Parts: sequence; C-alpha cells; structure tokens
Amino acid sequence: MTHRRKLDESLLSEVTRRMAEISETQHELARRQRILSHAATQLRTGKGAESVLAEIREQSPELLRDYCDLHVTLTPPPPLRPVPRVVASA
Repeated sequence: MTHRRKLDESLLSEVTRRMAEISETQHELARRQRILSHAATQLRTGKGAESVLAEIREQSPELLRDYCDLHVTLTPPPPLRPVPRVVASA
C-alpha cells in the first residue's frame, strides 16, 4: 500500500506542477496578446511605427526582438554620398 501511495503522491505532484506551468504560460501569452492588440490599435489609428515599437520594447523587450533583428538586417544601408575629388593642377 505504501508503494501505491508514493506513486499517487508523485503523480499528483507532477500533475500539479504541470498545471502551474501551463497557468504561467497562459498568463504570459495573455500579457503578450494585450500588448500586441494595443499596438495594432495604435498603428491602425495612425500612430507611427517607431513610437509603437518603442512602447512594445518598453513593456516587453523580447516580444518583437526577432522582427527587429530581421528588419534591421533587411533595411538597406543609406546611400553613400559622393566624395569630392581633388583635381591636381599641373
């Protein structure tokens, strides 16, 4: 009977731990959804992307990090200004 009780307690402990893990994940996903929903509303009503992105970063720096890294990578560098040539007088 003791073996069965230990197994029951062990299983209950694992189930409880996993439920807590799922609850934390749900809480974090709901938080991210609120942040993104608010950002989408701001963008739709005309607020600029730079300020919306700054707010997102302030609230959750990791949330759009992969997008920001990709955006920076895909953004072409600014055009180079021509360098004036020095003409040698002979």
